[in-house]
Amino acid sequence: MAIIYHLFKIIEKKVEVLCLLNLLLIVFTSRMDQNNIHRAEENQMSRRFEAWYNAADHCKAYTETLSAQTKQALGNDMLFQIKTRANISSPKKYKPSNQMLWSAATVILLFAVFVFLQKGPTITYTTGYGEIKMIHLPDGSQVKLNGHSRLYYRKRNFNAHREVWLNGEASFVVVHKQNNQRFSVHVSDSTSIEVLGTEFNVQNRNQTLIALREGKINFRCISKQDSYKIEMQPGQHFMLAKNSRDYQLKNDVAIDAFFLWQKHKLLLSNSTLNEVISVLKATQGVEIVLKDDSLLKRDASGSMPLNVDIEEMISNIALLYDLDIKRKNNRFLFQSKQHITHQ
Repeated sequence: MAIIYHLFKIIEKKVEVLCLLNLLLIVFTSRMDQNNIHRAEENQMSRRFEAWYNAADHCKAYTETLSAQTKQALGNDMLFQIKTRANISSPKKYKPSNQMLWSAATVILLFAVFVFLQKGPTITYTTGYGEIKMIHLPDGSQVKLNGHSRLYYRKRNFNAHREVWLNGEASFVVVHKQNNQRFSVHVSDSTSIEVLGTEFNVQNRNQTLIALREGKINFRCISKQDSYKIEMQPGQHFMLAKNSRDYQLKNDVAIDAFFLWQKHKLLLSNSTLNEVISVLKATQGVEIVLKDDSLLKRDASGSMPLNVDIEEMISNIALLYDLDIKRKNNRFLFQSKQHITHQ
């Protein structure tokens, strides 16, 4: 039954429906191969399921094109498959327990897909390296999506739930509702940010960073291992390492610095070279190599524009951190000036 558990975990993560269908096709095929199901049954089930699966490939977003009539037909087809599977006789070599287990798994799998489809399509926004995109949500809230990021939400009944999922970095201006309806940003399976009406920035990459400019935030973590809630006030900065309970909550920080990327700027305040390299790699796709890892600890203060070409951006970093540059293809080598002097 392990495959059923993983299936529901995938549904919980709200992956695209075609990924789910692909998994189901693999499950059907592998189970047939492992149990040597009667050839006539195998052919019948394979043809029906593959026909259904392949039909989804004709659409860019399968669920967006389903009419009410088609959904009803799909549900009837699933029911027919379940009944067909239950009525087909099995070879004597099968044990009743195995037969019942496979039938039960089939019913659960098909029901899971049907429920998944009924949740409706998701609207997805993505950005490339160095790109910033403004998003207007159905409830009037606004989102600015930083480079190399992804945000999506369920189209159906969005105003009733106000939930989005984020990978990367985004800045939110959330509209407050008269009924105090919450707005949720999910950053993982177990962690989410809950607000009413506020302005804040979220970075969800190798760690989760939240900077609150206005309003109030509740950061929730609910997992099998632990559950807790952190309440944030304006001017606070929250940082949580991935796969860890350890977090930092800082007061009186330069909050505006976390929003400067919207203006294509990077503000440095005793920032290490390691921190700058991490930002540029994540948002701009710049690959930087160091000749000496000790350079990562160098710090600098100042600001630099991000809406310039890569060559100028790298030159600005080298100037701030007193480094020399060598370029090979799309990679930049940073080294201390003393290395070139001794050559």
